[in-house]
Amino acid sequence: MFRATAGRKPPHEVGIAFRLAFLAVLLDVGGWVLDTFVIPPTGFQELRSTMGWAGAIQQTVLSAGFVAVLGAGLLWCAFWMRQGRSWARLLLIAVAVLHLLFVLTDMNMSGLDWTVVHRYVPDLCIAAIGALLVLPPSHAYFSTVRQTG
Repeated sequence: MFRATAGRKPPHEVGIAFRLAFLAVLLDVGGWVLDTFVIPPTGFQELRSTMGWAGAIQQTVLSAGFVAVLGAGLLWCAFWMRQGRSWARLLLIAVAVLHLLFVLTDMNMSGLDWTVVHRYVPDLCIAAIGALLVLPPSHAYFSTVRQTG
């Protein structure tokens, strides 16, 4: 399903974007786990104090499922993008633009506090994916793949 095609090998920019997708998902899941269970006051403790045990568990499971679905969707698009699917490239670029707009809006509303910049690292990784996919070597790769396949 995701085997390499017999055509041209993807440029380095596409390979870096593919790896950045994994890094973004890893950082997003890691940040969720740290915020929910490790860094005091944990999100789970706050949920438990307001919703009780059952409500906290339900919200945590729902939140984990949401993070898992978004991460799986990003990786799914990254696999198809690496195979030369232009629709996956365009979808990743659109997601990157949305993430960048989210970061800029959040910074504008909250102010740029350097102690919380680590929250934006997964979003900036996704924005870097979009930047890599609009570079000329990436564009040429997707144009060639579309014409040959």
